Amino acid sequence: MRSQSWLRSNWPWAVGGAFVTVHLFTWIMQKAMKSSVQSERQVQSELEHNSV
Repeated sequence: MRSQSWLRSNWPWAVGGAFVTVHLFTWIMQKAMKSSVQSERQVQSELEHNSV
C-alpha cells in the first residue's frame, strides 16, 4: 500500500490553520485601522482647536 501524502492525511489541520491565520490577520488589520483612524481624528481635532 502506498503511503498517503501529507496533505491528504492532515487536511483538517491545514484547513484549520489557514482559517485561524486569516482571521488573526484580519483582526490585527482591524485593530491597526481603528487605531490609525482614531489618531487621525485626534490630529484633526487638534488642528481645528489651534486654528480657532
